[in-house]
Amino acid sequence: MPPLVTAQTGMDVMTHAIEAFVSTAHDDYTDPYALEAIRLVFDYLERAVANGNDMEARGKMHTASTVAGIAFSNCSLGIVHSMAHKIGGEFHLTHGEANAIMLPYIINYNRKETDRYSKLEGALGIDNIANAVSALNRKVGITRTIKEGKNTVIAEDKFLKVLDLMSERAFNDACTLTNPRKTSPADIKKIYLAAYYGKEIDF
Repeated sequence: MPPLVTAQTGMDVMTHAIEAFVSTAHDDYTDPYALEAIRLVFDYLERAVANGNDMEARGKMHTASTVAGIAFSNCSLGIVHSMAHKIGGEFHLTHGEANAIMLPYIINYNRKETDRYSKLEGALGIDNIANAVSALNRKVGITRTIKEGKNTVIAEDKFLKVLDLMSERAFNDACTLTNPRKTSPADIKKIYLAAYYGKEIDF
């Protein structure tokens, strides 16, 4: 698998696992699978991207993908996926890259109403999960913002033209139901704008 595809699909695994861990439907069965997947992606994705012949790293990423799938198929996801589904459908931004870009912004949005990210940080021994995800994105060649996208360029005028429709559709996505923070089309619109321009989440 090419490095870019490895990076994008690997960050999709990360998103599956983090969203499963913070899902309102998480439980004692899904948590260990989600946590192990997150650990494996942090430990092995960069290696798998750097060297496609690193079979240990590729094998560990395969395991991460599988156990993340076990987790989210039993407790669903959140608005990272809701929003990635809609921007991907509109602009053909690959699913993994859309998730990777959106994830840090939505962590910062959600954590105002849940302690699950703090529990995750404690289990992983890291200070800030959003910053750690952003750092991994950089290492594997994924941009911080939608506007900077190297792999799929989304023109500002086209983005703004469909923003309201995308926001409404994302709000109505099935994954929104288990997001840890109750949201709205207006909030989703603001998150899209933050992710497009690289603004801080302050609401």
